[in-house]
Formats: sequence, C-alpha cells, structure tokens
Amino acid sequence: MPSHDATSRDHVSASSLAENVAFHGSPQEIERIGDAGPSGAFAVAGLAVFVLLLLWIAFFFFVFAPRGSSG
Repeated sequence: MPSHDATSRDHVSASSLAENVAFHGSPQEIERIGDAGPSGAFAVAGLAVFVLLLLWIAFFFFVFAPRGSSG
C-alpha cells in the first residue's frame, strides 16, 4: 500500500469503477457481438500484408531487376 502524508489526496482510479470497464449489455448483445467475429482485425491484417507485398515487389523491381544477373 502506498503511504499517505498530510499533503497527498486520496485518489480512486477510473478503472476501479465497473461502469468504466464493463460492458453493460444483455447476454444476447454479447452473443451477437461475438458471432460477428473479428472482421476489423482481419481487414487490418490483410491490408498490412498487402502493403508489405507491394513494398517487396517495388523493392524487387527498382533494386534487383535493374542490376540484372550477376553471372
């Protein structure tokens, strides 16, 4: 426990209150959200992979292809 002196104030974090961290919905709403799945996460991951492949292809054509074969 932190020590308190005369100059400190008691502070309660907002995360200690259930209304700030808990979902206040019915079990049906929670089930509906779970059934929808992580479509946003898949979209972000797919976009990241697409950008990575695009950068790799650009690097290949602008750096490796102009040099030709080294043999």
